[in-house]
Amino acid sequence: MRVTCLGATRMVTGSCYLVDTDDVRFLVDCGMFQGGKQIEQRNQTTRNYRVKELSGIFITHAHIDHSGLVPRLVRQGYAGPVWATEATCDLLKILWLDSAHIQEMEAEWQTRKNKRQHRPVIEPLYETADAEEAIRLLVPLPMDEIVEPLDGVRARYVTAGHILGAGSLYLELTNHSSQHRLGFSGDLGRPGQLIIPDPEELPQVDTLFMETTYGGRLHKGIEASIEELIQVVNDAYRDGGKVIIPAFAVERTQEIIYTLAGAWRENRIPQDMPVFLDSPLAISATQIFQRHPELYDDEALALMDNGHTPINLPSLRFTPSTEDSRKINDHKGPAVIIAGNGMASAGRVKHHLKHNLWQTNCHVVIVGFQAEGTLGRQLVEGRTRVRLFREEVVVRAKVHTIGGFSAHADQNELLAWLTPLAHPGLKVNLIHGEESGAMTFKQVAQARFPKVQFNVPQWREVIQLGPVGEVEAPAPIPRELLAVRTEAVALRLERFHERMLAGLAHMDSASLAILEKALDQVERTTR
Repeated sequence: MRVTCLGATRMVTGSCYLVDTDDVRFLVDCGMFQGGKQIEQRNQTTRNYRVKELSGIFITHAHIDHSGLVPRLVRQGYAGPVWATEATCDLLKILWLDSAHIQEMEAEWQTRKNKRQHRPVIEPLYETADAEEAIRLLVPLPMDEIVEPLDGVRARYVTAGHILGAGSLYLELTNHSSQHRLGFSGDLGRPGQLIIPDPEELPQVDTLFMETTYGGRLHKGIEASIEELIQVVNDAYRDGGKVIIPAFAVERTQEIIYTLAGAWRENRIPQDMPVFLDSPLAISATQIFQRHPELYDDEALALMDNGHTPINLPSLRFTPSTEDSRKINDHKGPAVIIAGNGMASAGRVKHHLKHNLWQTNCHVVIVGFQAEGTLGRQLVEGRTRVRLFREEVVVRAKVHTIGGFSAHADQNELLAWLTPLAHPGLKVNLIHGEESGAMTFKQVAQARFPKVQFNVPQWREVIQLGPVGEVEAPAPIPRELLAVRTEAVALRLERFHERMLAGLAHMDSASLAILEKALDQVERTTR
């Protein structure tokens, strides 16, 4: 038995793990890679997912970096079950359709650009029809119940406390010769998080795959973060400016609305300051949250018992259409604008940033993780100029990073979650974190739990699941994965060659002479 790490290794996106028991093969998560052209190129290659051999796919939660490649695999011929909790299934129905629309629009835009340069048509990763077929494959599973969806595979979702419906996954694997208990943390939430119950303890396992998104840092407390957000809103109101919040459509948006609603009820923010929710996806997700109060924590349920609607406030305005979104720019005076996407790398929030970043009375509030290469990361790092829609925009707005709203556990919270699982001989693979954060967590965790084996896997690394107590030998890279790697390198060389040819067409004779001389030197030294 073995697990091949197909994503979220030494990075935060693309979560996907191929589990092979020798009898069956299935995926745990099937996420999209996000955060720059080089990383996103991995979305194109699905050969190493062994689509035709898969018996099923488990999804830990609905975020696109854990689920967004399922329609791609459907496009490649996958037709088996996709298991998830009921709330996750509800969210996937809107997230996949939204993602398909984005893939179609981006492919259409790139194709128009390519035609002007006599370059080939771009095919989308997947289309709406693929997303609709993926939705038909969804099979809801209960939380906290053992099920056996495949021969030799017993599974149980355990509340992960990350977003609505998110679950850590416990698996009991049996083949003709051995048994193994395998765990995937999924994304872990924080104790005391708004709306959602706390993460629950996973049963004992022999091998664990554990997220480390914030393995190298500590968060602010949620109360301090709430106070900071309220202060920003009041400052913007006083100065007549906008508060722009790039927010993930699922969970973060609802937490911000929940917080603002509480402040409004207590008269701690201006009663007449409009709050625009400018994201069709976030609007749909908010409505799903409102339909699932059985998944709320005790505090949110108490508000409902007292006659309040936790995820709503009188000044909240939905702007589902493009025209509604444009009208926000005509609004004079202060306002809060919550818009997608959460890393400001696409979506309507980019238009609001273009209209407001250069204004000194604007406030940009970052409330979630920002991957390398994204616009949100540039703002967090203090860039004074950014590019938006091929135009350079000066950043005069005040940028606030409020970490307490994070839906990910920090270093101490991860250690606390791991503590009851940390028996001698446990093998923990640290995933879903940038390399520096995962390595920092490994060092701290190894000192805390010296009898546990920690590993930070590489992309496509194969983890052998030997009998309990057996020390596994390093696994060779399968021939099919070597072929995929060769194919990916060849694709990059081909694209580099295209760019070089395009550049040569604009070189003058003197520059060409210098290049020819350099190539002669390279050829002489490599004979």
